[in-house]
Amino acid sequence: MFKTYTIPISQKKSSNLYDLWIKNGFENEKNIDINKSLLSGSEVQSNLIKLYLYENKDHILSSAVIVMNIQNPSIAAIGEVCTSLNSRGKGLANSLCEKIIEDYFSNDQNNAIFLGTVNPIAEKIYKSLGWKNIDNSLVMFNSKNQDDFESFLNKYNKNELRKNISEGNSNFRLSIIPFVLSIRSNNQIDLNSKINLINKTSSCLGLFNKYESLQFRQGKWFSLSDDENRIFSIVSYLEENNKSFRIDGLFNKFYYDDSKKLIKFLVNKLVNQKANKIYAEIYKKDELKLQLFHELGFTEENNIKKKIDEENLDFKKFLL
Repeated sequence: MFKTYTIPISQKKSSNLYDLWIKNGFENEKNIDINKSLLSGSEVQSNLIKLYLYENKDHILSSAVIVMNIQNPSIAAIGEVCTSLNSRGKGLANSLCEKIIEDYFSNDQNNAIFLGTVNPIAEKIYKSLGWKNIDNSLVMFNSKNQDDFESFLNKYNKNELRKNISEGNSNFRLSIIPFVLSIRSNNQIDLNSKINLINKTSSCLGLFNKYESLQFRQGKWFSLSDDENRIFSIVSYLEENNKSFRIDGLFNKFYYDDSKKLIKFLVNKLVNQKANKIYAEIYKKDELKLQLFHELGFTEENNIKKKIDEENLDFKKFLL
């Protein structure tokens, strides 16, 4: 039987979902983007989360989840598309995604849906429903107007609203997706959030979780964004022993001066916290970030190697 639920859902329903996801492809909770806190309603003030299911009594056969920001529903993302092994081959996931598209695009405000996949079979299904590959990534994009991703970005960023510096929060769960994808070819790595844009990424709804995890590792992040939660640059820090702080981030070259202001904002904040050391470790091919930090008074200290996703890469260490 087909059913939809709006988050929050009961603890029992949440447990049944996790049982489906972990036993049928996700393997462990770390690979699940829609965590139990979200299912219990932790972000009901900022994000609308809807669950689409095929179920038989208390047994869930197939699932798909759509997330959209309440303040700016123009973009959405789908995650946790999963069907139990015994129910595969019946078109259940295809049907759920089709229903999501129909419901979401029925609203005039809603324009685009993202999803990430590494499954070539699933990719064919998504393409049949209108999704297109985004170059140099494993994320797909579906537009109400049949735009490609680059055309969508031009329209999405066209509205020049006032830009603010805001501490990272759940209102950015969706908007971080088009932002990160817009700079996917710029050789950027944020060591603090562990987002690596050198290799193709399938991360979609999981991108926000990477920044959210900073709060559990003595870190924070801040965004340059507008009143509709569009993101234009991100800066982050991790605090180490003895008030030593590593600054990093992801920056858009089209907002260069604003990105400098964002980094300077964080530097001033850390100085006010009596930081003993402020430094950055920058991938040597990231010309944009190298230039930004050099112009802000950071001096190159030495060259270092770091293992990123099983690959040894050359970095430059800068000290303020």
